[in-house]
Amino acid sequence: MIDRKYKILAINPVSGGIHTEDDAILFLAKDLAVIPMLEAYIEECELLGCEDTHLDGLNILVERVMKYQKDVDAKVPDTNRPGEIERTIKGLIAD
Repeated sequence: MIDRKYKILAINPVSGGIHTEDDAILFLAKDLAVIPMLEAYIEECELLGCEDTHLDGLNILVERVMKYQKDVDAKVPDTNRPGEIERTIKGLIAD
């Protein structure tokens, strides 16, 4: 399990690929660290020689996250709910 904080079920509507917390990670659009994280990811993708279409999609994603944070919600990310520390840091998973 890679992402211990969230149970994930993501389906690619084009390929039909299914991803879970075993092979995916989840960051919320409201987290203020997400935009700088995406910007760093874009830079790394450029260095790796990713196609322009991938980079274009990422830049559009950043714009959508910025709009979401402006119009809906934005906050400092945290892991502080009862049980989250045990689950995310200590790996005590009880489903």
